[in-house]
Amino acid sequence: MKKNAPHNSWSKTIAKQIAKTIVNHDTFFEMVFQIKRVACAFMRFILPKKLQEKLDINNLRIVIRRYRNENFNFRETIADMIYEIPFKNAPDKHIKVFIIIEHKSYDHSHTMSQLFRYEQPIINNEIALAKKEKRYTKDYKLPPVFLMIFHQDETPYKDSTELREEFLQVEGLEEYIINQKAFLYELFSKDKNNLPDDPDAPELYVALRTMQAIASKEINKIFNDKNLLKKLESRVNDPECQKFGCLLSLYIEDSAKLLTKEGKEQFYQNLQEIYEGENMKDTLSPRAKYYLSIGKKKWLAEGIAKGMTKGMTKGIAKGMTKGMTKGMTKGKIEGKIEGKIEGMIEAVISILDVKFGEISETFRKPLETIIDIDRLQEIIQVAKKCDTIDEFNKKLKPIKQKLKNTRTSKNK
Repeated sequence: MKKNAPHNSWSKTIAKQIAKTIVNHDTFFEMVFQIKRVACAFMRFILPKKLQEKLDINNLRIVIRRYRNENFNFRETIADMIYEIPFKNAPDKHIKVFIIIEHKSYDHSHTMSQLFRYEQPIINNEIALAKKEKRYTKDYKLPPVFLMIFHQDETPYKDSTELREEFLQVEGLEEYIINQKAFLYELFSKDKNNLPDDPDAPELYVALRTMQAIASKEINKIFNDKNLLKKLESRVNDPECQKFGCLLSLYIEDSAKLLTKEGKEQFYQNLQEIYEGENMKDTLSPRAKYYLSIGKKKWLAEGIAKGMTKGMTKGIAKGMTKGMTKGMTKGKIEGKIEGKIEGMIEAVISILDVKFGEISETFRKPLETIIDIDRLQEIIQVAKKCDTIDEFNKKLKPIKQKLKNTRTSKNK
């Protein structure tokens, strides 16, 4: 696992912009599928093999088109996603196809006519470009435009996938009515083992599984699985993957209505374990940080309790051994004192382990020499409050100085 991802220039600006957006199902889909490697991986998974063989998917281009139409009640028509993909070994850059994807997370009618409207500006633009470049001859052919419906809902898609079916049918003249058929991707018809799991685009699997989980009654169980987010480990240093982490935290924050408070704490903790280092400060959304802070308090308390229990058991055992030679009563008293000291040392180490990862042996040994209970209590508070291991070391120096002055260290 690549730890401590370097702080990238995108973080503060992009994360702040994203944080202002309400990340609902549509927004999450659009922003994730604008990541090129995600788009390429999805196309390799969804397109028919005979079409894939003809296309140079690695050179896919993401097109975001917005256009005005005065003839409709709305002023702007926006396609959720448009990809432009060239043909393999094509002698002309204009030999390509377009893929228009419409994301649906609820029952909707007339989806095909909606997609058909998105198709018109592409055709108009290609004709205008051909005229400008003097390619618009009698032999000119328009690039194919394929339509796709991405359906994110537990209930099966009920609307038509053929344009003709949205027109009033005139008996005997059906063949003269314009028609086009769309690919349909039913997200909820796929179990987790049938989702695209491309190692070059791990965000795709995580995004699709998350989109499934959002509307599932098993959402807490799915997000409690650390293996889901571990798929992102290979890409944590990539700015696009860091952007994805920010999107993911906002999507959970804004749309995971069925996720419990404890489930959010666990999810954000899992997310933090993947996106480690300074970059995490800009990657997580504000509410994600809030849930994470709640979780940290709980984990630190557990770490202290665990350390104290472990230390007391260890210390009393030592005291009982001493009691064999010094007398059981004295040995038990010494054992309790020894146990408390050992417990406090283990508590410090447990806190540091939780916050900064496993503490090295060279760092651990000096802590184990301290026998002053007051100083150990002070060190526990420092460990709880510091944000980095360097800050802890800096604040530990004056405490060590007090130990020297009062001779409260023991030699080993």
